[in-house]
Amino acid sequence: MIATDLDGTFLHDDHTYNQRLFAKVFRQLQKHHIYFVAASGSSYPRLAREFAPYLDQMAFISQNGSVIHQGRQLLQTYPIQAPALARVMHILDRFYGPQDINQLVVSGPQTSYVDQHMDQHNLAIVKTFYERVQPVADLRQLFSDHPQEEFTKISINFADHVDLSRVAATLDQYLPASLIIENSGFNTDLIGDAHGTKRNGLALLQEKFNVADNEIVTFGDNENDLGMLAMTSQSYAMQNAHQVIRMQAGHVTARDNNHDGVLKTIQEILKNNK
Repeated sequence: MIATDLDGTFLHDDHTYNQRLFAKVFRQLQKHHIYFVAASGSSYPRLAREFAPYLDQMAFISQNGSVIHQGRQLLQTYPIQAPALARVMHILDRFYGPQDINQLVVSGPQTSYVDQHMDQHNLAIVKTFYERVQPVADLRQLFSDHPQEEFTKISINFADHVDLSRVAATLDQYLPASLIIENSGFNTDLIGDAHGTKRNGLALLQEKFNVADNEIVTFGDNENDLGMLAMTSQSYAMQNAHQVIRMQAGHVTARDNNHDGVLKTIQEILKNNK
C-alpha cells in the first residue's frame, strides 16, 4: 500500500500533477496489487475530482483522517459532537478577530460551509480545497440549523501576522479533550475528533486490505503527515519538506513536489523490488 499527502507532496505548487506519468505508475501498481491511497486535509469531493479516472480503484483519507472512502464507498467518519463544535467557535471568537482569520470552514463528509460575507479571493481558495462549498448567513448557527448533519472538521486559515505556534499553544489549553489540532501547512490549522487522523485512517485501510506494516510506503511534507510517516520505515519526507519533517521520516525524496518526487520515487521502489 502506498499513501501520499497531496498539497506540497504529490501535487505541484499549482495543484496539478503529471497525468501521463501517474497513469503509467498506476498501471504498474495495479499489476503488482499495490493499493494507492490519497491522504489529504482537503475534502473527499476535491480528491474525487483530482483522481476521477481512478476513483473506483483507489482509497481516500480526507480531512486529515476524519473521512475515509474506498472509491465511492464511505467507510468511516469521525464526527465532532455539537457541544465541542460550539466550544471551538467560542474560543475562536474570544481570541481572534476578522483581521486574524482569512478563511473559516466547517465541513461535513461532502459539503463545506463558510460565512456568506467571505470575500471572493478567499472563497476561490476554499473552493480549490473543498470543492462543494456552501455560504451561510451565520456559521455559529450551523449546528442548530442542520441538526441531523455530521460535521467532521473545522479549518482555520490565519493571516500572515498570526504566530501559528502561539495559536496551537492557546487552543490546546482550551479545546475539549476529544479534539485535536494539526497544522496542515499554508498557515492553516485543522481541528477535528482526536481519532480522525491520517495515521488512524491508514490503519483502518491497512486492516481492511490485510497489508503488513512492512508493506506500507508513505509520503508527506508537513506536521499532519508525521503520524502516517511514523507507521513504517518506508516513509519519505519530500525534499521540499521542513527540516523537522525530513529528520523524522525514514527517507527523503531525491526530487521535490514540483518535479514529481512521489511518482519518481515509486518508480525507483518498483524497480528495486522486481
